[in-house]
Amino acid sequence: MFRKTISILSVIVLATSAGYCASQGTSGAQFLEIVASPRAAALGSAFTAFADDVNSIAFNPAGLAFLKKNEIALVQNNWIQDISNQYLAFAVPTSAGTFGLNVEYLSISNIVRRDNTGAADGTTFGSSNMSASLAYALCLGENFSFGLNIKSISETIDTSNASGVAGDFGLIYKASSKVNIGASVLNVGSNIKFIDEADPLPTTVKAGFMYAPVDSLKIGVDASMPNDADANYGAGIEYSLKAGEKLVFPIRVGYRSGNETDDQLSGFSAGCGVMFNNVLGIDFAWVPMGVLGNSMQFGLSYKF
Repeated sequence: MFRKTISILSVIVLATSAGYCASQGTSGAQFLEIVASPRAAALGSAFTAFADDVNSIAFNPAGLAFLKKNEIALVQNNWIQDISNQYLAFAVPTSAGTFGLNVEYLSISNIVRRDNTGAADGTTFGSSNMSASLAYALCLGENFSFGLNIKSISETIDTSNASGVAGDFGLIYKASSKVNIGASVLNVGSNIKFIDEADPLPTTVKAGFMYAPVDSLKIGVDASMPNDADANYGAGIEYSLKAGEKLVFPIRVGYRSGNETDDQLSGFSAGCGVMFNNVLGIDFAWVPMGVLGNSMQFGLSYKF
């Protein structure tokens, strides 16, 4: 009974922290809703229709179909409440479509162990979560693409484990050289079960719009309908400042509803980066989350 109670308390602690972005989440595997991309996080998660880098794999796999080069991205996310989150994405375009892989890992240590009365027993334990996805995307004509992911999910809390399988699906339509329209359904799959309790995955339906009035400016808007919270929206602006022929400095701001707290800055986000010769990119994002703290993300990308 003691161990069962500790595991249940641990699930509540982790879901409350990791599920902050989904408001009052009631699904399992809440870590899947963390935005593990500095660019997307800075844009208020309004990334469903952007479709121009390897991070599309986590938001709308259809975006991978438009990649012209192999691309790899690495992200370190210093998230709230001492939670550490790492992310790897890799994509290879071929004549038969684009193939991709991503792995996300989240961990938290030194959680205080408590008994049935809530009293600490002087020991601590840890928790970890991981998902690994295989992706495929294909262009159907010049302006339309579809993509899908198949992912495995695993969670460990102390000595208890849970696992599941899920899929993501997405579509993108390039309405013109300046407008993209995208839609995706994320985390459709089996329930994930700890001990005797099984919870559904955080399935989310997303629709997005991206407008680029000029090459250096992109504006995105997303609407999200999760299965465990109210519908929310995100909006973001990216302006790319060119410094010569090879250096570009993107500046990003965004807003995402559903994250608001008494802190006036919660819900907003910002970020910047540098791209060298359209090959090597470095990105940073800052996402204030009220009393829970700040999320700081650092990313490195490379095209070859």
